[in-house]
Formats: sequence, C-alpha cells, structure tokens
Amino acid sequence: MQSIDFLAIGHVCHDWTPSENVLGGTTSYASFFARKMNLQTAILTSFGSDFEFQNRFQNISLHSIPSKKTTFFKNIYDGSHRQQFLLEKSNNILTNHIPKDFRQPKMVLLGPIANELNLGVLDNFENSMIAVCPQGWMRRWNSDGKVFHEMLDDWSVFQKADMVILSEEDLNFQMDLIPKLAEFFNILVVTKGENGADVFFNNNKHTYPSFQTKMIDPTGAGDIFATAFLIRFSETKDISQAAKFANAAASFCIEKKGIEGIASREEILQRASKIT
Repeated sequence: MQSIDFLAIGHVCHDWTPSENVLGGTTSYASFFARKMNLQTAILTSFGSDFEFQNRFQNISLHSIPSKKTTFFKNIYDGSHRQQFLLEKSNNILTNHIPKDFRQPKMVLLGPIANELNLGVLDNFENSMIAVCPQGWMRRWNSDGKVFHEMLDDWSVFQKADMVILSEEDLNFQMDLIPKLAEFFNILVVTKGENGADVFFNNNKHTYPSFQTKMIDPTGAGDIFATAFLIRFSETKDISQAAKFANAAASFCIEKKGIEGIASREEILQRASKIT
C-alpha cells in the first residue's frame, strides 16, 4: 500500500431525501475532496451491509468496522438552518480499530457525525497534521431520534490537534466562548456561512470573506471547507492562503447538490484569487 497523504475518520452515512437516499458524512465529502486534489486518501469508518454507496469510493482506501446498520440521518432545512433526526447508527470507532498502515498519514481529519469516535484516537498520529471537526462529538438525540447539541465540558482534549474547525452554529451561537477556545488551540477556525470565516492564530483574529454565489444545497460545505483548509495549510503553512482556498472550495460546494460541487484545484485557486 502506498503511503497515505490524507486520512479521514468518522462515519459515512445515508442522508434521507423524499426521492432517495444520498451519500453523506464528513468523511465522505473530505475523502472525495482529498482524492480530487490528487492525494493518496483513506477512510476509517463503519457501515452495514445496507450501505448503498461503497462503489463510489474509487481509488480511496476504505477500512470499515462491520456494523448491522449504516448511520442514517433525515435532514430538514429551513433556509440555512437544519433540523436533524438520527434514524440509525453504525458501530463506534475505537483506537484499536486503526489499521497499522493507517497510522502515518501526512494529514488526518477527525470528523465524527454521531458521537461515534473515541477521543483516544487523537493519541495515534504523532507525525501527522491533525484537524478536528468537533460537531459530531456534540450531537445527542432523544428517543425519537431528534438531534440536539450538548456543549462540551472539556475542550482541552483537542489540544493535541493542530487545528480545530467549527461553525457558529456548532457553538449554538455562544460567541463569548470563542476567545476562550482560541486560547486552547494552535489554530481555531470559526466558519460563519455566507459571512466567511474567522481564523484565530498566534493570539490574533483574522477574518476572511466568503465568495458570494447562489446557494443550491449547503450540505457538506463545512466539511469541504475544513478539508480544503487542512490541505492548503499543510502545503503552504500560510493561514491566508488556506482560508481563501477553503472559502472558494466551499462556495463551489453549495452551487450543486452533494459531492457534485467538488471543484478541481485549478478552479478553486482561480476563485480564491478573486477573494480579497
């Protein structure tokens, strides 16, 4: 097996729509994007025999922990706000599930979607650049499957990561938390939808506007942003280039449905050059 450039960890899933199930999950969007960037890409995930999209992961090393069912969400949108229901959940991902040949990637993105990822996984990638998308660790659900957020008590568990990327919505718009979180992490990125993103680095706040475009489907935009930011920062070690690249990549994502909105590197760089 070739050395891995990019490893995504977390559940792939089915997202319900009135007409059909579609492929979802942070790791799905992240891995497809990384592969589009010509990176050797791998996924550590869990799904059942009912998973409909395994054949979509061409040229991606896919390691799945067997499960009876595949994680299944129903998403209801009201503008940019999303109400979620968790209908099924695959098995959790533990430290001992990491294959030996998955332990030395250049980059790792931790993207749980249903609190399925053991935090001990963070201890296994000392030589990798690690990005954490904590949204899935904050998801809880009631007996009807309705998903709600529960704020983390201890954010310091993510200090081993090189960057933490989340949205204002992930914080339930508790903006007073952001300066406190910025003190914990090397890089904290807070995405703000059409208002771009704030990046906290070296005790300084930098704001980067989004590329204004027509939104068709916001699903996956945050995942694409996080992946693009990690990849470009790994390449350049430049916050500004990474943020503009990520904003441009996310803007393509919302222009089409699902993974159809993943653009080429050339298209993203061209659009990023237009973001001031």
